[in-house]
Amino acid sequence: MSLVVAIAFYYADLYAIDQTLSVRELLLRFMSGFGTACVAIGVLSYPIPQLGFKKIYASEMLLMGLVLSVWRVGFMRVIEQAKIHAKVLIIGARSIGKLVAEQLCQQKTLGMEVIGFVGGSGDQVTLSYGNPTRVSLPVYSPQSICSLVEREGVDRILLAGGEAWGNYAAEELVKLRMKGVPVEDCHTFYERLVSKIAIADLSPEWIVLAKGFRRDRVILFTKRVTDMMVSILGLILSSPVALITAILIKLESPGPLLYRQQRVGQDGVYFTLYKFRSMFEDAESDRGPVWASENDPRVTRVGRVIRKLRIDEIPQMVNVLKGEMSFVGPRPERPFFVEKLKAKIPYYYLRLSVKPGITGWAQISYPYGDTEEGAVEKLQYDLYYIKNMSVFFDVQIIFESLKVILLGKGAR
Repeated sequence: MSLVVAIAFYYADLYAIDQTLSVRELLLRFMSGFGTACVAIGVLSYPIPQLGFKKIYASEMLLMGLVLSVWRVGFMRVIEQAKIHAKVLIIGARSIGKLVAEQLCQQKTLGMEVIGFVGGSGDQVTLSYGNPTRVSLPVYSPQSICSLVEREGVDRILLAGGEAWGNYAAEELVKLRMKGVPVEDCHTFYERLVSKIAIADLSPEWIVLAKGFRRDRVILFTKRVTDMMVSILGLILSSPVALITAILIKLESPGPLLYRQQRVGQDGVYFTLYKFRSMFEDAESDRGPVWASENDPRVTRVGRVIRKLRIDEIPQMVNVLKGEMSFVGPRPERPFFVEKLKAKIPYYYLRLSVKPGITGWAQISYPYGDTEEGAVEKLQYDLYYIKNMSVFFDVQIIFESLKVILLGKGAR
């Protein structure tokens, strides 16, 4: 019962600890998750009596639901009362510092208040964090950071790039660090804050010196074994769905069953990607390569359904078995878009340092991106995955992907 309830609560987003919910939203999610658990337990109780569900009564289920709801509300109250309030000072007024400040303004529940910036030009910095929400923060003189920290009660200092503070503040920052004031690089802080790596003002030195970006042979071997096991199991379990999909595709429109397309893999090597055909035949004969858009007229009726449920990607497990892809990794792009984005987006080529994947951190963290701005956002999530790649992270992404598929988020 505990396992069933935990799984149901997971898919109801009741373990999303980065979200602060109102009592109403919490209870709505709780009713959804607990209701699903009750149905699942009821279904299991009769065909599998060995599990011991036969003697579970409605009164016991209601009692469990009451206790869990009280626990949830009480725990939320404790977390709210234990909230930490910290004042943050940002040294330098570069883009990464503004990104961090805007993010902290959005996530007020963290209890971290940016009091202002040190250095830069002008008397204040205007931030925009959700149109038309704006806030102006003061820019302090760099003459005496120690006195500023003491006067304003600063609890944490963030550095917006080494060159932004090294000339005038190094000695004072060392003194503050020795007094116990946390000092941290903005990129590192931002990565931990939003689980992505900002490319704004990102220097090669940060990538070279940052922890992570490991290519340990044990990790790569374990990842390959996991890919093969998950793909074989996935092909077996999805075979009935794949058969029905193949029949429906053939019945709706003429053309091949599978869509074959050239994609760019690890180290820039081209390979042929397999998908169930979801568009009309020769859909790009007139306009050439374009990103899929919402309500794309090229997509068939069957295609809309299988794209929404990610069924069209089942054949890609063959690519995984062949070693051209991994189950988890950055999504493989077409050569036309790769060359275009490499020329415009810094560090885009780093996506090619690992095998592309059927699903990935960017796919579950960011909605479908069909613009260059969307490509930048997804790159930042991909860089986070590449830096923190591990088998456990892959398992987490696979579970999150199942949730995305069941809820039908982000597909086009």
